[in-house]
Amino acid sequence: MRWLFSLFLFIAIVPASLQFGTKQVFSFQREAPEVVIEKYLDAVISNDYQTAYTLVSDQNEDIREWLEFLNFVTSIAPEKLISTIHLAHSLTRHQIVQIDLPGDGTAVINVESITPDMEKILEITHSEDEIKSLYDNGSLPLKQKQGTFILSKENNIWKIKEMEGTSGDSASKIAMDLAGKLLSKEEILKLDNEIRNYQNKRTDPPN
Repeated sequence: MRWLFSLFLFIAIVPASLQFGTKQVFSFQREAPEVVIEKYLDAVISNDYQTAYTLVSDQNEDIREWLEFLNFVTSIAPEKLISTIHLAHSLTRHQIVQIDLPGDGTAVINVESITPDMEKILEITHSEDEIKSLYDNGSLPLKQKQGTFILSKENNIWKIKEMEGTSGDSASKIAMDLAGKLLSKEEILKLDNEIRNYQNKRTDPPN
Protein backbone atom coordinates (compact mmCIF):
# COMPACT_ATOMS: atom_id res chain seq x y z
CA MET A 1 0.00 0.00 0.00
CA ARG A 2 3.01 2.34 -0.22
CA TRP A 3 1.62 3.86 -3.41
CA LEU A 4 -1.49 4.86 -1.44
CA PHE A 5 0.54 6.69 1.17
CA SER A 6 2.64 8.41 -1.49
CA LEU A 7 -0.64 9.77 -2.78
CA PHE A 8 -1.46 11.25 0.63
CA LEU A 9 1.98 12.86 0.78
CA PHE A 10 1.22 14.63 -2.47
CA ILE A 11 -2.22 15.78 -1.36
CA ALA A 12 -1.20 16.89 2.12
CA ILE A 13 2.15 18.52 1.61
CA VAL A 14 2.94 19.45 -1.96
CA PRO A 15 0.26 21.64 -3.48
CA ALA A 16 -0.85 23.39 -0.28
CA SER A 17 -2.26 26.88 0.24
CA LEU A 18 -1.09 29.62 -2.08
CA GLN A 19 0.71 32.49 -0.41
CA PHE A 20 2.90 33.60 -3.31
CA GLY A 21 5.63 36.23 -3.45
CA THR A 22 8.19 36.95 -6.13
CA LYS A 23 11.88 37.78 -6.00
CA GLN A 24 11.67 39.32 -9.46
CA VAL A 25 9.17 41.73 -10.92
CA PHE A 26 7.00 40.38 -13.74
CA SER A 27 3.83 41.56 -15.39
CA PHE A 28 0.92 39.53 -14.04
CA GLN A 29 -1.20 39.58 -17.13
CA ARG A 30 -4.23 37.33 -17.28
CA GLU A 31 -2.52 34.65 -19.35
CA ALA A 32 0.99 35.03 -17.94
CA PRO A 33 2.59 31.65 -17.13
CA GLU A 34 3.02 32.45 -13.43
CA VAL A 35 -0.70 33.19 -13.17
CA VAL A 36 -1.43 29.78 -14.67
CA ILE A 37 0.69 28.15 -11.96
CA GLU A 38 -1.11 30.09 -9.23
CA LYS A 39 -4.49 29.08 -10.64
CA TYR A 40 -3.42 25.44 -10.97
CA LEU A 41 -2.16 25.09 -7.40
CA ASP A 42 -5.09 27.04 -6.03
CA ALA A 43 -7.49 24.73 -7.87
CA VAL A 44 -5.75 21.57 -6.65
CA ILE A 45 -5.77 22.57 -3.00
CA SER A 46 -9.41 23.61 -3.31
CA ASN A 47 -10.27 20.19 -4.75
CA ASP A 48 -11.36 21.91 -7.96
CA TYR A 49 -9.76 19.32 -10.19
CA GLN A 50 -11.89 20.24 -13.18
CA THR A 51 -10.27 23.68 -13.29
CA ALA A 52 -6.81 22.23 -12.69
CA TYR A 53 -7.41 19.78 -15.53
CA THR A 54 -8.03 22.62 -18.00
CA LEU A 55 -4.66 24.20 -17.16
CA VAL A 56 -2.66 21.11 -18.11
CA SER A 57 -1.38 20.51 -21.62
CA ASP A 58 -3.25 18.06 -23.82
CA GLN A 59 0.13 16.40 -24.35
CA ASN A 60 0.47 15.28 -20.73
CA GLU A 61 -2.07 12.57 -20.00
CA ASP A 62 -0.16 11.50 -16.88
CA ILE A 63 -0.91 14.73 -15.02
CA ARG A 64 -4.54 14.69 -16.14
CA GLU A 65 -5.04 11.09 -15.04
CA TRP A 66 -3.37 11.96 -11.73
CA LEU A 67 -5.84 14.81 -11.20
CA GLU A 68 -8.76 12.48 -11.88
CA PHE A 69 -7.30 10.05 -9.36
CA LEU A 70 -6.91 12.79 -6.74
CA ASN A 71 -10.49 13.85 -7.31
CA PHE A 72 -11.67 10.32 -6.58
CA VAL A 73 -9.50 9.78 -3.52
CA THR A 74 -10.39 13.06 -1.82
CA SER A 75 -14.06 12.28 -2.36
CA ILE A 76 -13.83 9.02 -0.37
CA ALA A 77 -11.08 9.68 2.21
CA PRO A 78 -12.16 9.86 5.89
CA GLU A 79 -12.95 13.37 7.12
CA LYS A 80 -10.22 13.39 9.78
CA LEU A 81 -7.57 12.81 7.13
CA ILE A 82 -8.98 15.46 4.81
CA SER A 83 -9.19 17.91 7.72
CA THR A 84 -5.50 17.42 8.53
CA ILE A 85 -4.64 17.81 4.85
CA HIS A 86 -6.49 21.13 4.72
CA LEU A 87 -4.66 22.28 7.83
CA ALA A 88 -1.31 21.42 6.23
CA HIS A 89 -2.38 23.42 3.17
CA SER A 90 -3.18 26.48 5.25
CA LEU A 91 0.25 26.42 6.93
CA THR A 92 2.29 26.13 3.72
CA ARG A 93 3.86 29.02 1.86
CA HIS A 94 5.02 29.06 -1.75
CA GLN A 95 7.19 31.62 -3.48
CA ILE A 96 7.89 31.97 -7.19
CA VAL A 97 11.64 32.60 -7.24
CA GLN A 98 12.43 32.56 -10.94
CA ILE A 99 10.68 32.70 -14.29
CA ASP A 100 12.70 31.88 -17.41
CA LEU A 101 11.66 32.24 -21.04
CA PRO A 102 14.41 30.28 -22.83
CA GLY A 103 13.20 31.28 -26.30
CA ASP A 104 11.98 27.84 -27.35
CA GLY A 105 8.31 28.60 -26.78
CA THR A 106 8.32 27.43 -23.16
CA ALA A 107 8.30 29.10 -19.75
CA VAL A 108 10.14 27.58 -16.79
CA ILE A 109 8.92 28.55 -13.34
CA ASN A 110 10.80 27.64 -10.18
CA VAL A 111 8.90 27.58 -6.90
CA GLU A 112 10.21 27.33 -3.36
CA SER A 113 7.90 26.04 -0.66
CA ILE A 114 8.01 25.94 3.12
CA THR A 115 5.76 23.10 4.25
CA PRO A 116 4.84 21.51 7.57
CA ASP A 117 7.02 18.47 8.28
CA MET A 118 4.11 16.12 8.90
CA GLU A 119 6.34 13.21 9.90
CA LYS A 120 7.80 15.19 12.81
CA ILE A 121 4.56 16.99 13.63
CA LEU A 122 2.59 13.78 14.06
CA GLU A 123 5.25 12.52 16.44
CA ILE A 124 4.43 15.52 18.63
CA THR A 125 0.66 15.76 18.35
CA HIS A 126 -2.41 14.83 16.29
CA SER A 127 -4.43 17.76 17.58
CA GLU A 128 -5.21 20.43 15.00
CA ASP A 129 -5.44 23.09 17.72
CA GLU A 130 -2.00 22.15 19.04
CA ILE A 131 -0.55 22.17 15.52
CA LYS A 132 -1.93 25.68 14.98
CA SER A 133 -0.48 26.77 18.32
CA LEU A 134 2.96 25.40 17.40
CA TYR A 135 2.79 27.34 14.14
CA ASP A 136 1.72 30.58 15.85
CA ASN A 137 4.62 30.47 18.33
CA GLY A 138 7.17 29.58 15.64
CA SER A 139 7.97 26.06 16.85
CA LEU A 140 6.17 24.00 14.21
CA PRO A 141 8.60 21.66 12.37
CA LEU A 142 8.93 22.86 8.77
CA LYS A 143 10.92 21.90 5.72
CA GLN A 144 11.83 23.52 2.45
CA LYS A 145 10.97 22.07 -0.95
CA GLN A 146 11.64 23.13 -4.52
CA GLY A 147 9.66 22.48 -7.66
CA THR A 148 9.74 23.36 -11.34
CA PHE A 149 6.90 23.84 -13.79
CA ILE A 150 7.43 23.87 -17.54
CA LEU A 151 4.71 25.52 -19.61
CA SER A 152 4.08 25.86 -23.33
CA LYS A 153 1.43 27.64 -25.36
CA GLU A 154 -1.52 25.83 -26.90
CA ASN A 155 -3.84 27.99 -28.98
CA ASN A 156 -1.96 30.99 -27.57
CA ILE A 157 -2.75 29.97 -23.98
CA TRP A 158 -0.10 28.87 -21.49
CA LYS A 159 -0.58 25.27 -20.33
CA ILE A 160 1.41 23.15 -17.89
CA LYS A 161 3.52 20.74 -19.92
CA GLU A 162 5.72 19.16 -17.23
CA MET A 163 6.20 19.21 -13.46
CA GLU A 164 9.31 18.28 -11.53
CA GLY A 165 9.55 18.03 -7.76
CA THR A 166 5.90 18.99 -7.33
CA SER A 167 4.07 15.67 -7.65
CA GLY A 168 5.78 13.79 -4.83
CA ASP A 169 9.33 13.21 -3.61
CA SER A 170 9.29 9.41 -3.13
CA ALA A 171 9.16 9.89 0.65
CA SER A 172 6.63 7.12 1.07
CA LYS A 173 7.46 6.70 4.75
CA ILE A 174 6.31 10.24 5.52
CA ALA A 175 3.00 9.65 3.82
CA MET A 176 2.68 6.27 5.51
CA ASP A 177 3.07 7.99 8.87
CA LEU A 178 0.45 10.55 7.91
CA ALA A 179 -2.23 8.02 6.99
CA GLY A 180 -1.10 5.35 9.45
CA LYS A 181 -1.23 7.66 12.46
CA LEU A 182 -4.56 9.22 11.58
CA LEU A 183 -6.56 6.27 10.31
CA SER A 184 -7.45 2.94 11.82
CA LYS A 185 -6.32 -0.26 10.15
CA GLU A 186 -9.87 -0.87 8.98
CA GLU A 187 -10.12 2.60 7.45
CA ILE A 188 -6.83 2.16 5.62
CA LEU A 189 -7.86 -1.23 4.24
CA LYS A 190 -11.25 0.10 3.15
CA LEU A 191 -9.69 3.08 1.38
CA ASP A 192 -7.07 0.87 -0.22
CA ASN A 193 -9.75 -1.49 -1.56
CA GLU A 194 -11.83 1.35 -2.97
CA ILE A 195 -8.83 2.79 -4.77
CA ARG A 196 -7.88 -0.60 -6.17
CA ASN A 197 -11.42 -1.11 -7.45
CA TYR A 198 -11.30 2.33 -9.08
CA GLN A 199 -8.01 1.54 -10.80
CA ASN A 200 -9.21 -1.89 -11.93
CA LYS A 201 -12.30 -0.36 -13.53
CA ARG A 202 -10.13 2.11 -15.46
CA THR A 203 -7.79 -0.60 -16.72
CA ASP A 204 -10.37 -3.28 -17.50
CA PRO A 205 -11.13 -3.51 -21.25
CA PRO A 206 -14.68 -2.52 -22.27
CA ASN A 207 -17.15 -5.35 -22.80
